[in-house]
Amino acid sequence: MRRIVLFALSLLFLLAGCTPKPSISQQVEDRIRLLSQTGELGTVEYTVRKAVRARDEGEWFKIGNRRILFSCTALIKAGIDLSRVPLDKLVVDESRHSVSLVLPHATVFSINIPPEKIRLEYEDVTGFRQKFSDQERQALLKQGEREVVRDLPQLGILAEAEDNAREFFQAMLEQMGFENIQITFE
Repeated sequence: MRRIVLFALSLLFLLAGCTPKPSISQQVEDRIRLLSQTGELGTVEYTVRKAVRARDEGEWFKIGNRRILFSCTALIKAGIDLSRVPLDKLVVDESRHSVSLVLPHATVFSINIPPEKIRLEYEDVTGFRQKFSDQERQALLKQGEREVVRDLPQLGILAEAEDNAREFFQAMLEQMGFENIQITFE
């Protein structure tokens, strides 16, 4: 009985060793396909403080002025949408230990201005003027959010997101044994 068990175990190990190991290019493709199922690869998060102000001097028939100043903190997350990685542009040369990978350009995933991060810094209403209404305050905060979006190129957040994504994939591919790695964005 013991011999049969040993024979069965030996046969099992022999058959298990006969299954072909996937090629390195298949391993790379499988790993990137698995990553692409996660969706987004957030590679950078910025915290931006923004001052939003308004001044309403009034017209000649209105007596007094209105001024208001808000400060708000925006949390911006950016990275690579892994579901858009074109696997058909993945080129692996096993003999040269090289790989060429194309990634989509970085995008902003979210801009969040939490209500607790909005602060009224200053409000001055003189004469016979009324305070800023809730609608006017909301419009000013929306203007601040638009200004944050407008200023994104000057912040360099997308360039940094791409640099961080490049470093991530560079490290992953080096760990897999590649020496010549080319990562481009399109």
